[in-house]
Amino acid sequence: MKKFNKNFNFNSIYRAFWWPTREWVQELLHFPFLGFLNRFKFGKDFYINWLKLRFLVTKKPVFGLIEVLVTSRCTLNCKHCNTRIPEFTNKTHVPILKFEDFKNDLDKLLAVTDYINILGFVGGEPLLANDLGKMVHYAASKKQIKQVFIATNATILPNEDLIQAMRNRKVAVQLSDYSHVKIYKPNVTVKYREFKEILLKNHINFNGYQEKRNATTWFSLPKVFKDKQKDSICKNQWADCVQICNIISNGYLLPCTMSVHIFNNLDTTQEINNEVIDIRHTNNSKELLSKLIKYLSIPYSSFCHYCHFEDIQQGLPCGEQIEEKVEV
Repeated sequence: MKKFNKNFNFNSIYRAFWWPTREWVQELLHFPFLGFLNRFKFGKDFYINWLKLRFLVTKKPVFGLIEVLVTSRCTLNCKHCNTRIPEFTNKTHVPILKFEDFKNDLDKLLAVTDYINILGFVGGEPLLANDLGKMVHYAASKKQIKQVFIATNATILPNEDLIQAMRNRKVAVQLSDYSHVKIYKPNVTVKYREFKEILLKNHINFNGYQEKRNATTWFSLPKVFKDKQKDSICKNQWADCVQICNIISNGYLLPCTMSVHIFNNLDTTQEINNEVIDIRHTNNSKELLSKLIKYLSIPYSSFCHYCHFEDIQQGLPCGEQIEEKVEV
């Protein structure tokens, strides 16, 4: 155990425990055993050592959380969006994900993965995808995926296919409430109450985090620009960053939502291009597994050189909109 790669231990195994035991996850999804273990001093160590043993047998990594970026297109235009959606352009937007591409990406990933504790569908606004119901149903059908969630701003009501897919006990909805926000885009309204009623009527798991806490403030994003920060700074940022979720965007595996913005909108380094995994166009499972192990064994991501966390502001208006009208 002492010889276990410490970076892999942190990026794969530790985070497989860390994510399901977060407060918002425990409220939204069902991980009673991990929640039970988290109460005890040695609970985390027990689970981590068990995962190490599994890896020695399966030779495949585990993931605490992987998000699927359904699209960077959004019905809203939030000033402090954690994916920096307003900074995308028509040329750089991530297109709406199609079911066949999603199935291809997920099948390839699961072939070289032990299991995924949480798979999330995020955006932009994921309900812009007509195939979302099929994608959610397919993900929930996989034994390797323990829990599934959808994050939505409640401006689009779910169609019947999505409602049926969400009725699965493995599926839950992270429902944001922007009812208090002035919306500038034409023909866009927040339908939080209607969406909530649909979920209640169909006995679908959900969490209205903002409503529950009366949360109406956000914090600012890190400044993003290319800079060769010291390794020690990047390592500390990587260890402390709550956005390290792993995210599949247009077939590429990236470390976080901020990296999606950087990868699509800024000039990237060769180190970043070498680090990013092209799942969709890697057809050899052994090659993909090797890339995945290497990806999970880094001390920090090359994307960290772009993120600067100085002068983070607290108490900013939650969901504040930019008045400029951006095409949906």
